[in-house]
Amino acid sequence: MTKKIGILGGTFDPVHLAHLELAQVALENHDLDVILFIPTGQPVRKLGTTHASSQDRLHMLEIACEGIPSFEVSSIEVDRPEITYTIDTLRALKTLYGEGCELFLILGEDTVTDLPTWKESEQIAALTTVLYARRPAEESSHILPDGFDCHELSMPAMDISSSLIRDALFKGEDVSELVPSGALAYIKEHKLYDKPEQTF
Repeated sequence: MTKKIGILGGTFDPVHLAHLELAQVALENHDLDVILFIPTGQPVRKLGTTHASSQDRLHMLEIACEGIPSFEVSSIEVDRPEITYTIDTLRALKTLYGEGCELFLILGEDTVTDLPTWKESEQIAALTTVLYARRPAEESSHILPDGFDCHELSMPAMDISSSLIRDALFKGEDVSELVPSGALAYIKEHKLYDKPEQTF
């Protein structure tokens, strides 16, 4: 039987509840077998801008996904010493799970419009189905790229961002309704966002 794999990548700096909700919606709406959360190691589009280290971001995701059926965390990009490109990850996943697996790339709508600028974008289009979520209360003004099989995910309004959470943590504000409890405990234990100017 063909395995259907959802891929949710990003810096996850930190992971928050909207990430988990997006994954759950994709899982249920498209009958996926698994959601792979893949934190970036050296993200080509955000070089030098992550605030927590790759290992800390990986650990936060592992804690957040623990015990949730069909949610898995992959270190495939964190373990890669060079700059991260999506096409390399997709090819590696095809090798790992077999050429017959189906890959579903889960993105925000604003990111989808940039897909044609990604490295080997035509190959990305050939290897994946794109599932995208619109930002809360946002009318769609984006033009979906030609050549990609794109499907909108019906997401509840969750106006959460990692930058908002980092700023709130630095100010000592309560983010317990935005961040999974285990990940938040890890953040506080390791004082990850006490110095927002620190980047990796």
